Amino acid sequence: MCPMGTFAHTVRYRETLWVIARKYNTTVNAILAVNPGIDPYNLRIGQIICIPMTNNFFR
Repeated sequence: MCPMGTFAHTVRYRETLWVIARKYNTTVNAILAVNPGIDPYNLRIGQIICIPMTNNFFR
């Protein structure tokens, strides 16, 4: 379950943290901050990660 101010994202085939961060207008560091313990170089298809909502989220 993701903490308040974030939402869940399910990793898809060929997605990297950089691609996910760009999709949601955030940064890799911001995603890592709300997902302690994930390996940014070894995301798994179907893995659920939390994405922080930012002021730029809806742009």
